[in-house]
Amino acid sequence: MKIVITGSSGFVGSHLVSFFKGRGDTLILLSRTPNEGEHFWDPDTKQIDPSILEGVDVVINLAGENILGRWNQKKMDLIRQSRFTSTQFLCETLISAKALPRLYLNASAIGYYGDRGEEVLTEESQSGHGFLAEVCREWEVIPNSLAQNGVRVACMRFGLVLGEDGGALKLMIKPFKMGMGGSLGKGAQIMSWIAIDDVVSAVDFVIEHEEVSGPVNFTAPAPLSNLEFTKILASLLNKPAPMPIPKFALGMIFGSGAEVFLSSTYVHPERLLKSGFHFQYTDLETCLKKYLEINP
Repeated sequence: MKIVITGSSGFVGSHLVSFFKGRGDTLILLSRTPNEGEHFWDPDTKQIDPSILEGVDVVINLAGENILGRWNQKKMDLIRQSRFTSTQFLCETLISAKALPRLYLNASAIGYYGDRGEEVLTEESQSGHGFLAEVCREWEVIPNSLAQNGVRVACMRFGLVLGEDGGALKLMIKPFKMGMGGSLGKGAQIMSWIAIDDVVSAVDFVIEHEEVSGPVNFTAPAPLSNLEFTKILASLLNKPAPMPIPKFALGMIFGSGAEVFLSSTYVHPERLLKSGFHFQYTDLETCLKKYLEINP
């Protein structure tokens, strides 16, 4: 299989590259600053060698500015435009190719749903409010141009991706190991998470199952509150978690970007489950034990 991946150096992308390479697939990795074995592209200046996209089977678009950090206007513009510009250019280039891919997978996020308390959210739920909801909503529309030309399109709405070598868990571990971990705000917000191993398996599942298209929730079927998450992580590390971070402090640190940590999204992976996908990790404690290398 010939697979194009953008954003291949990121946490999710690097795991997908390892999986597909191990299986013997042919990979076309697009990068603005290519290393050996990668191909140059620059969506801002519309530069790419279109011949490298000829005859591809699957395109996986993960390009986009990291949402973590303090949100000022410059950061928010970068979050938005890095996604829109790269996706628009990629779709336009694919449409002009001699043969279209059979599947286009675009990254998105459960931020699409906004802050919804304990409401159970499926792929059929309406988009919510807030900056991330707006970005995800507009981002997911762009690949419609491919769908209109007969390409199967799926948008991966990622929850909190957990793994041993990157993502959210890597950021959380340090303060917890120092005994300075704690819940965020009151800790009542629901966290919808997924193990990186299940992300990779779910991507492969979508590739192989022609009936799966449209939005797909990439979350384990076991959301829990931030307070519950905090207690489990602290317990596994044998550390106290005495220092809840108040909402105003998160606002001082991250500005309006605090919504990433405080929004409550109870997301159910209905489309994957109904299509027959089996999650390896449906229990947070089991997942964390694996990635923290804690023996049972």
